[in-house]
Amino acid sequence: MNKFMKLFAIFLFIQIQIALSQPNIIQQLCKRNRYQPLCVSTLNLDPRSKTSNPQGLASISIDATTKKTNETLTYLISVYRGIGGGREDYEKYGTCIDQDYGASVDRYLPAALANLKAKKYSAAIANLQSVVGATGDCQNQFPGRGPLLVSQRNKAVHDIADMTTDIIKTFV
Repeated sequence: MNKFMKLFAIFLFIQIQIALSQPNIIQQLCKRNRYQPLCVSTLNLDPRSKTSNPQGLASISIDATTKKTNETLTYLISVYRGIGGGREDYEKYGTCIDQDYGASVDRYLPAALANLKAKKYSAAIANLQSVVGATGDCQNQFPGRGPLLVSQRNKAVHDIADMTTDIIKTFV
């Protein structure tokens, strides 16, 4: 074997080892998470996770939480517009849109990402717990169980935000 082939073989071996170790990082990060299957699937869905360290995986998780929160906000806006938007509807949907999901998208999630990058983990956790609380506040706007799709979307945002909180707690 010439020198080039030896160097290429070493390079290939290192790349394979890195690739094989990434799922292990995800498994380790998610193994103590209360939402382990959601954690593993969320992180594995993002191609950036293949080359990310734990801090990068937490950032990916905040991005996924932001995406799910934005989807729910968009859904709530479309439902509100579709039902005509009377006073009673505004009190329910408007609170969810303006105070709960609007605040999550505009303030809490950007702050969580900034605090993660600044390694202010306790602050990032507090930001994410505000997102978790917002889902409950929104759900409480509807007497009884509320509309099924709203409840399902609230739960989805709650779970992914809470999962992300668990990920960041591993750094504290």
